Amino acid sequence: MPYPILSKAEVRPYLLAEGDNKPSLPTPRLGDEGLDADWESIGAEVGSVLLSLLDKHPVKSKSDGGPFEALAAPEVHKLLPSHPALANAEFWIWLAVTHCEEAIDLRYAGKRNLQNFGVGGAGENWPYRLWVRAEIAFDQNAKDHYALAKLGDIDFWRSHVFRQGYGDVRTFARALLEFQFPAKAKRKPRLKIAQIRDFAKHLKRARSNLMFEVMTEARATQFIESEWERLAQSTE
Repeated sequence: MPYPILSKAEVRPYLLAEGDNKPSLPTPRLGDEGLDADWESIGAEVGSVLLSLLDKHPVKSKSDGGPFEALAAPEVHKLLPSHPALANAEFWIWLAVTHCEEAIDLRYAGKRNLQNFGVGGAGENWPYRLWVRAEIAFDQNAKDHYALAKLGDIDFWRSHVFRQGYGDVRTFARALLEFQFPAKAKRKPRLKIAQIRDFAKHLKRARSNLMFEVMTEARATQFIESEWERLAQSTE
């Protein structure tokens, strides 16, 4: 059934315009996959929840959003149904521009960066980043389904998860989260910032020769542990 989509070209003039010259919101086109859903109501609720959370947890700078995003990611994920629309970058542009514009401008105050609306790399769309953080970490069998989504700062997620393409390798991403924030250490970071950056680069190089996609979470955990042990020994 139809779901709303907007392209980068369609929304760019709207997002760049200021003051009295601002055009009206573009009329969305329609995708035609999946079951029917009330996307306007869902989108409005996503925007409302984000604004409510920002009111309770104001973000004072671009780099100050870690605690807020840890709370926001599960809430966005809960509101969005499992649907083919979520695999379409133009759906996320529609959601960002139509229902999350005010929230994005509050989260990223100052000069507007169109990438947060999906105009640029699709993975930079801010509502999408919140959703995929929770989607990667979601564990149906855990007492708190979103426990892993609440771990780590923004740099960890953007640099070491999203930009490494682990959104498509979710068992590996969860294994990396468990490695860096082990339960036995009360979820405190295992590696320091410099260490995890070097280790992430090491894993990226390893991925050029291995198919992380076929690893079970147990195999990914074993691999990550052995690679860290090998890297640590080489730097001693």
